[in-house]
Amino acid sequence: MFIEPVFGKKFFGREEVLATLHKRVTALKGGYRQNLALTGPMLAGKSSVLRHFLMNVEDSEIIPLYIEMGEEDFNNFCMRFMGSLFYQYLKSIGERPNEDFKKLKKSCRRLIPRTVGSAEQVMKALKQRKTNMAYERVLALTSVFKEETGKSCLVILDEFHNLSNFSLRRPFQTFGKFIMVQKNTMYIVSSSQKSLLKEILSDKLSLLFGNFEILEVNGFDNQTARSFISDKIEDVDKASYENIRNYLIQISQGSPFYLETLANKFSEVMKRNKENADAKEHLLDTFAELLYESSGILNQYFSNSVNFFLEKKSRRKFIPLLIALARGNSTTKAIQDDLGRTDKDLGRKLQKLQDMDLVYNSGIFYKIDDKLFEYWLRCVYSMKTRTVVDDLDIKYLEFKRMFEEDYSRYCRFSSKSIVDVISELFSSFSGEKAKVSIKDRVLPKFEKVEVQSFGENVFQISGTVKTKKWVCHVKTGDITEEYDIYNLNDVRFKGERSKVIRKIFISLKGIEQNAFLLAKEQNIWVWDIQQLNKILRLYGKFELVL
Repeated sequence: MFIEPVFGKKFFGREEVLATLHKRVTALKGGYRQNLALTGPMLAGKSSVLRHFLMNVEDSEIIPLYIEMGEEDFNNFCMRFMGSLFYQYLKSIGERPNEDFKKLKKSCRRLIPRTVGSAEQVMKALKQRKTNMAYERVLALTSVFKEETGKSCLVILDEFHNLSNFSLRRPFQTFGKFIMVQKNTMYIVSSSQKSLLKEILSDKLSLLFGNFEILEVNGFDNQTARSFISDKIEDVDKASYENIRNYLIQISQGSPFYLETLANKFSEVMKRNKENADAKEHLLDTFAELLYESSGILNQYFSNSVNFFLEKKSRRKFIPLLIALARGNSTTKAIQDDLGRTDKDLGRKLQKLQDMDLVYNSGIFYKIDDKLFEYWLRCVYSMKTRTVVDDLDIKYLEFKRMFEEDYSRYCRFSSKSIVDVISELFSSFSGEKAKVSIKDRVLPKFEKVEVQSFGENVFQISGTVKTKKWVCHVKTGDITEEYDIYNLNDVRFKGERSKVIRKIFISLKGIEQNAFLLAKEQNIWVWDIQQLNKILRLYGKFELVL
């Protein structure tokens, strides 16, 4: 493990996810059961969310079982399941349980003899190597426990996809069968393999797909990320460090693991080089020590990721493709040009990378999902493996040049106004198809892009194609129903024959629910900061950190 889950006082953010989890547990007490599936990239903090949530479940009528499913064998999974049930039950009645399984079972025998008897049937099946029988009996335990105690169980299976590693006949289908009848047991499953979890829920558990509410756990939002960094780096809130802080946020995509690693190293470098007041040099040293040096934790993590996702035989096929993507080649034509050849199998390879959650697709665009991994591929891995001269000094100077170029580009980008950033984005459209919200949309090549100010925090950007117009209102404050939606819907252009065929609201600080529903009713697109940043990245631009 590169990082352990954090909870308690060290825990940051995630208010919406935690609120949903607590709401569902409260509903379980009232007789309504809703299972949950947490998904998101590796090291996004799903385990931290679950552990912090469990710390705050203080209800003796709900018995929480947390089972982390790693590379353990099936016997160990069963023992942990039963041991957790015994341990948490004893805690719920005010006892101080021992962690030894035999002692736990002995303590519970006089209190819940039926449940203990069922657990012994599981152990008997394991001893006889009847794994499928043992699996069914361990899943049935919570029902026996509920009948005996009146208490409901909350079962959390972290990295749920690893259930397929056990030598079981139909692990997910059997699991689904028990979920359908266990109305008093709530399940929370999580997985860092998003595509695989989606496949499990929609295919192997297809009859139960609607039974799982899916919660995405991604990086911190900008505000939480700023607070997180401020807690780690002294003086980072000073104006001179604003670009440093925002650069770290956008390149890490708010990932708690990346932010923690980058911020701690930057703070260490600052303290070590007190005489050197150049913040950019501190940042260079941070990136060099973490990403470039062979001992750097992020260098090791990404190297291990390549080895984990790509078998040795397949690396020759996929690494050049990943490097082409890391260089900014986002379409199949651009990828083919970078590779210098026509690859008839390119579509299948891209789909394979999507299945591994390394790459995502948006219309005609393909992007590496993890932005810092993309940076490492471009500035470290590609450069180290392709340089003709094997000279460490030359390689480091090239890495330094690439870092300084990227950081300088970001500083120029961050000096622009939001309206300039968005108008330049609109000028970049060239008839490509991209995913906007959940649908693929064609983003036209505008002949003219104009900007108008409608007050202190409202701007209008209009793009013209022949006699047709796209109109976009950008508001830096909250969008309210009373003014904004009607104002955009009634937009007029005096003396022009242009027909407005698309209206867009870009909401940088949020939108009221009524305003959102009204916009949807009137076929007005609403882009929040996340949607806008997704489109910015597709077009090779930095994301906004507000």
